[in-house]
Amino acid sequence: AAQKVIYTSWWFELLLFLFAGSIAFNIYKFRMVQQKKWALILFHLSIIIIIIGAGLTRYISYEGVMHIREKNAANTFLSSDSHLKFKVLSNGKTYDFNEPVLFASLGNNHFKESYLVNNQLIEVEVKEFVPNPTKKLTTGLNGKPTLKMVVAGANGREEYFISLGETKRIANVVYNFTKNVMPGAFNIDFLNGELVFDSDQTQLQTVMATQTRDTILAEEPFRPLKLRALYADGTNNVVYPEFNENASLGIVSTDPKVTNSSQVAVQMDISVNGETKETYLYSSRGSEGRPEILNFQDLSISAAYGSKPITVPFYIKLNEFILEKYPGTNSASSYASEVTLVDESANVNMNYRIFMNNILDYQGYRFFQSSFDKDEKGTYLSVNHDFWGTIISYLGYILLTFGMIWTLFSKKTRFYDLSQKIQKIQNKSVISIILIMFSFLMVHGQESNMVTNPISQEHAQKFSELVVQDYKGRMKPVHTLTREIMRKTARKENFFGLNADQLILEMFTNPKNWYDKKIIKLGEHKDINKKLSVAGKYASYSDFFGTDGKYKLNADVQRAYGLDPVEKGVFEKELLKIDERVNILNMVFSGTLLRLVPDENNVNNTWESSHGHSHDGNPNTIADKFFDNYKSALVSAKENNDYSNANQLLEDLKEYQIEKGGAIVPSLTKIKSEIFLNKLNVFTRLAIFYILLGLALLFFLFLSVFKPKFKVTNAHRILLILVVIGFSLHTLGLGIRWYVSGRAPWSNGYESMIYIGWTSTL
Repeated sequence: AAQKVIYTSWWFELLLFLFAGSIAFNIYKFRMVQQKKWALILFHLSIIIIIIGAGLTRYISYEGVMHIREKNAANTFLSSDSHLKFKVLSNGKTYDFNEPVLFASLGNNHFKESYLVNNQLIEVEVKEFVPNPTKKLTTGLNGKPTLKMVVAGANGREEYFISLGETKRIANVVYNFTKNVMPGAFNIDFLNGELVFDSDQTQLQTVMATQTRDTILAEEPFRPLKLRALYADGTNNVVYPEFNENASLGIVSTDPKVTNSSQVAVQMDISVNGETKETYLYSSRGSEGRPEILNFQDLSISAAYGSKPITVPFYIKLNEFILEKYPGTNSASSYASEVTLVDESANVNMNYRIFMNNILDYQGYRFFQSSFDKDEKGTYLSVNHDFWGTIISYLGYILLTFGMIWTLFSKKTRFYDLSQKIQKIQNKSVISIILIMFSFLMVHGQESNMVTNPISQEHAQKFSELVVQDYKGRMKPVHTLTREIMRKTARKENFFGLNADQLILEMFTNPKNWYDKKIIKLGEHKDINKKLSVAGKYASYSDFFGTDGKYKLNADVQRAYGLDPVEKGVFEKELLKIDERVNILNMVFSGTLLRLVPDENNVNNTWESSHGHSHDGNPNTIADKFFDNYKSALVSAKENNDYSNANQLLEDLKEYQIEKGGAIVPSLTKIKSEIFLNKLNVFTRLAIFYILLGLALLFFLFLSVFKPKFKVTNAHRILLILVVIGFSLHTLGLGIRWYVSGRAPWSNGYESMIYIGWTSTL
């Protein structure tokens, strides 16, 4: 609806055109070229380039969805925009034509057009757009006897309507509601104000309210047809719940909101040489629509409303669809499509893996991983063809960035004048701000709710120095993993007076004690609290499951995963984040995340966790023995406060990791460096530092604007020193992260850290 009413409207395009025109006029009016204000010129021109790119995207690009089953190939996809599609059969010839349309719950949906096909005048008019349609009987003077039928179909309960004078075939039964008896059909008539029926098949009649059963033999003549009674002939079952003597069958909307799974209908009048017939065209998002065939005197017309197939000049073959789930759940942790691109004209046969943020780009077509079939044997790929629009828009954004940075350093801009005024701000105000900032950095909250007899910090520290393999294959100290888990689930590293290492060990040792503790951070959407029947910002693991053990959010989570990203609202986004936290906590309880034990026989160097290593008390692998013995040692240590046995097991495991882990085990220096970086917590603390520093700069900026005579000596030097200190610490943190992970800081999300550092410097 927003797309129809606003973004594709003529007045919105006019606003963008006027906006670009005003920017171009300002370049001329303020004589930027003559004054050589190149930074401002670049900044202004970049906006015009972005608008041009948006225009190309609007008018020449197209997109859609390609569905492929495993071991099959496809070279067509269904367009994301909708079309009215017509196929005319006249004198043995077929004529195809279609019209792009955009119907929505808001705005004017009227469409009227005429066509001359083989000297036949065809007129098409859309009368109404009906989102989420359903059939409804209404009483009227022009109505006729109409009966509602409910049958069991392939998709469950299916509803049909049949009026006096109609004959319909449903499944393998013909229902005849006319005055003429049809052999082999279920004949219905309305005689003397009463419904009657006749059938060649013996019917078992069951009154639903009383469960009274009667057998009606086929030889009997017309018998009364009872409403709200089940009629069964041994193969087919049908119930007639409603009848109206003077009814008109109409289509009404049950909900104006159109989602991925919604069905929509278009009411149309189609005329041929003055002969008019009414029809409804049904469709849903991403489907071609169900064609309706209308027969006229000299021709027949097939009409449909839905997506249009678009052919690409190559094939995409799905070799395998890979779905990874959180252990013990049906929630997807990640999914990918292993495909082969085949372009015979260019002699290209290329294998590729499409997954989140890994896009297949070929000949201007971009393929994104979108969704998948319920049986996990097929994939849906979003397809986008917008080569020039993308290139020009990206060019505009790059120039915009350079222009914005350039204006900060150019002496011919307002920014330079303001920076000169900032140097005149008083020093004492800066000192007070500095004291406030450092006081905030030193504040640490403590939880009042403590855990009795927790695992000792000394042993937890030894545990944190072990090497663990995460699900992406990175080798890192347990110290990093435990803090990542707690930040993800609880949004804080310390809880109940325990650090992250102690918390994970407590959950691993005795998970049942933690099922009812409020450690899962909820979002701001109150509907999730209602579904869980909890109040507050935190929920326990057991809050997510009913008394029958079923996951309360399962239906909502599955629905959210099936939505396109653009359709996911605040509720769906918060829901998926919380679902991820629940699954992570489930893996903590089971020990799945603790991949601590090397497997020298695994060619992929995959380490083993405690998950699945419970063999009726008969451990038969190194991982079995370690996790069984370690859990017992921890339980014993908590009872008698003697951690010697548990400490020895950690020492033995550390030696085993070094011996069997091979070259993938990080050096002791890297492990200590990463633990040092975690304890320093430089990025979190610098975030607060940057915010407070930015507020201070903003305060002095306004002060210099409103009080130009308010002078401060050396204030700019102190602020500059603070910026340099922050950026230096940021760079140090990035350097250590790069060193311990072995990955460049511009990959895996580190670019956001660099951006923050550069922004603070500017």
